Amino acid sequence: MDLRIRVLGSVELHGNQQIDPLGSTKERLALSCLALDAGRPVSTDSLIHRLWDDTPPARPLANLYTYIARVRRRLRSVDAESCLVQRAHGYLLDIDPDRVDSHRFQQLLTQARSLSDRGADQQARRLLVEAETLWRGEPLAGLPGLWAESVRGILAERHLSAQLMHADIRLREGHFVDLVPDLTALAEEHRTNEAIAARLMTAAYGCGRLADALRVYDTIRHRLAEELGADPGEALTRLHHLILNGVPVESLLNRPEPTVPSPRTLPSHAELVGREAELTAIVRHAAEVSADPSGPRHIIALQTVSGMAGVGKSIIALHAAEQLAPLYPDGVVHLDLRTHAPGQQPLTVASALASLIRAFGVPGSALPGDPDGLTTLWRGLLDQRRAVVILDDVRDAAQLRSLLPGPSPSLVLVTSRRRLTGLPGLRSVELDVLPAADALALFRSVAGHERTRQTNEVADIVRLAGFLPLGVELLAGRLASRPTWTTSHLLRRLTQGQGRLREIRDGSRGSIAAAFDVSFRALESEEQKVFRFLGLRFGPTVDAYAVAALTDLPLDFAENILESLLEAHLVQEPSAERYTLHDLLGEYARALVMSEESDAAREEALLRLAEFNLQAADFADRLAYPRRLRTDRALLTDRRTPPWTDTAAARDWLAAERIGLMAAERHCRSTGHPRLAALLASALAAFLDDDGHSTESWRMHAAAAEHWRATADRRREIHALVDLGNALTCCGRYDDARTAYTRALAGAEDSTDTESSAETLHQLGILYWQLGEFPQALSYQSRTLALHTTTGDPWQLARCRSNLGITHLYLGHFPESEENFEAALAGFRASGDLRRYARTLINLSELHVRTGRTHTAREFLNEALTILGEMKIPTEIAATQVNLANTMESPRDLVEMLDLYQDSLSIFRRIGDRKNASETLHAMGIAYHSAGRFTEAADRHRRALELARSVGAAHETAQALHALALAEQRLGQEEAAIEHLTEAIELAERTGAGHEAAEARQNLAGLRKAQGPVNS
Repeated sequence: MDLRIRVLGSVELHGNQQIDPLGSTKERLALSCLALDAGRPVSTDSLIHRLWDDTPPARPLANLYTYIARVRRRLRSVDAESCLVQRAHGYLLDIDPDRVDSHRFQQLLTQARSLSDRGADQQARRLLVEAETLWRGEPLAGLPGLWAESVRGILAERHLSAQLMHADIRLREGHFVDLVPDLTALAEEHRTNEAIAARLMTAAYGCGRLADALRVYDTIRHRLAEELGADPGEALTRLHHLILNGVPVESLLNRPEPTVPSPRTLPSHAELVGREAELTAIVRHAAEVSADPSGPRHIIALQTVSGMAGVGKSIIALHAAEQLAPLYPDGVVHLDLRTHAPGQQPLTVASALASLIRAFGVPGSALPGDPDGLTTLWRGLLDQRRAVVILDDVRDAAQLRSLLPGPSPSLVLVTSRRRLTGLPGLRSVELDVLPAADALALFRSVAGHERTRQTNEVADIVRLAGFLPLGVELLAGRLASRPTWTTSHLLRRLTQGQGRLREIRDGSRGSIAAAFDVSFRALESEEQKVFRFLGLRFGPTVDAYAVAALTDLPLDFAENILESLLEAHLVQEPSAERYTLHDLLGEYARALVMSEESDAAREEALLRLAEFNLQAADFADRLAYPRRLRTDRALLTDRRTPPWTDTAAARDWLAAERIGLMAAERHCRSTGHPRLAALLASALAAFLDDDGHSTESWRMHAAAAEHWRATADRRREIHALVDLGNALTCCGRYDDARTAYTRALAGAEDSTDTESSAETLHQLGILYWQLGEFPQALSYQSRTLALHTTTGDPWQLARCRSNLGITHLYLGHFPESEENFEAALAGFRASGDLRRYARTLINLSELHVRTGRTHTAREFLNEALTILGEMKIPTEIAATQVNLANTMESPRDLVEMLDLYQDSLSIFRRIGDRKNASETLHAMGIAYHSAGRFTEAADRHRRALELARSVGAAHETAQALHALALAEQRLGQEEAAIEHLTEAIELAERTGAGHEAAEARQNLAGLRKAQGPVNS
């Protein structure tokens, strides 16, 4: 990939021997925002602020998506589309930062400063000359806004720093005459900069122009007084006096200090596998601090590497120290504090200080006998030294504070199992487990390539090790030490033996469980209890409310303990206030709770959690879906639930807890609590359908319906049957859905339950619409409208009108369709239901597309996308994107259309929505057809046809047949085209889609006419 991005001047994209100056100002600004943070995700909020300051447009997300799509298109032209990665709530330009000229400039500057400090001026000057060539003018030229202005200021300061360093080198080389013009111009540009003035005075003095040197001083003295009301600083005043006294020019030059012999006490260690990004972050930051002479001297450079046991903290610190050694010439010292060393006593502060001092050559006989004396000596030793000190396995911030030197140009690297905070200048790197590819490479590096050729087996082994470096190394070591074992044998032991924790061990280094045990035994008793009970949680993540229920502790107490466990890296926080355990720690917690808690205690804890889940899910459901069919609340507990403030917050909680909530329902169903399971199924029904999990949820509703039937709770049985029908409809099982709805309708009518009757009729109307049986759908929807007209509920009436509008649309009754859509919009607007308002806008947009009003259709869709984007409903966002793409023009917008279609198709496939997947493939085929790419069009229509037939969707089947025939006609496949058109006409007529049938008949007649007479 030959990609370069230039921002030091006008913004340009280079690649494939081309220079792309980009399009609009906002497009260049969007690329700049991502490029200047290359390798790091940028949140959508940050991007919106950078593009529009504090005055974003009415639909900022929709506008941002447009510019991101344009940037993606530009990257595609240089074969770099994959570099733009969408992350949760943001985007990442996943490239080496050196491909951006501003990052390359900073890297060259850092390297040059390091070389200059070591006296390698010629090499440093070559790098500075290369860095200067990257500058083509004002950074981000022509880009407006506060963010661009701020970045320009930062980059200008770095440029000036490079220019001053270059000037120092040239002064040391004696190029006084050549420097005077350059420094004079620089001084005029920076009128009150004393550093520039000092170098100009030195250059003038060095070439014998004493008067000019003194004139420079007088000039800046007057400027400082007039513009800032200040006098020259001490350094410039001292330089002025030295020049007046006629000292040799050599004494005025800035020279690096010579290095002295230094200790090297790094222990032997393995090669580092993976961790490139983390190592680069540590080294780059340390190098920048080392190279910045203007950095603060009142604190020491301090970097911490934290993470759970076995994650590889020590080895990355050792490799970072090796790479940084040239920048810190006064020593590289390692000290293991043994906080978590099994069978060894941790070092005391006094012992640790004594070891550090002796590493720098102080004999034991010269050590003070008191801690204060040791501290004073330690700080004095590092006062002027530039050394790297590794403090390995630090217990906590208090211990670290007692071991830190005072102000010093040195660097301290710290590893700890705890998060360390509250120290000035501290910069933290938290290690997670290895990516799968790196874990596999680590296993092979230990076990050898000859015995690890079965990649799939090795991949399973490292997965079972939780991708934890220590676990991977221990298993690889076991394999290496057992010549008769194979990877398949080791895999069987991990999956069929006594459990992973017993197997992840070796003779010399112990077991992974022992490493965990040291951390666990250091906890307070209540912390141990919470950690144990986390082994019982239903889902992968929990919040403090669930933990309080699980452990029967007050909420505030549970929150404090979770915070403590988080600091100890025994739990993780993958998102705000959501907690989880690493896979192996989870198994360790389960082993603890099974061995240290009674059966009764465990069952009571699980029941408390299930009851809490029901209470919280019921509250969230009523907030997120306030108008859906439900019975009275049946609460079993009064525990505190999260304080959701709106629908989005409730949906976010349901999404985060989904796996655990469904596991709680299964647990209750299988352990003698069927009523609790049935209530949970009801509380989750609407969300699971919305979020695309109907293929999993219909079994819950079937079991719930059976439970309510067995307990003679007729109303709840009807509601469970409606939930079952909805889930089956969502996953395309239309015949089974019809059976469930029919049972529900019979029960509702027998019990004169008008509300349930109306809801069941409504859902039957949707079912028949899905099947493409539009006259039948219209009949059910009309019956539903009649029932709701008697109640006068404006929301229910709007809901009916919306469904009637879409059915009339597919029947070709465009005036009736528009009338119903407009009535639905008014009703939803009056009821404050933005979600269904957005849905109706989507349907209305389709009517406008069909009637040639594309511009207004696109406006409706952008408004809907803004509403649904804030609600985070993936299925409806996907459907809206398909409709938005349908308003575009192929081939002009083909690339952008295909991006939208493909993104939506991925969502529909993930959730098992075959009908909408068929619709999307059909739309892709139409776009390819319009672009003259008939082979690809036919392929998409065949796939759409296959999906439509698999779910019995008659309308989608007819339209796929029709479109496929048109593509086949263009490909010269007339016989197949005639056969498919004939089938499409028959199906459209049978389902009442007269408009579709008429179009197909017209195309069939044209095809037969083009064929001419057929000889008999």
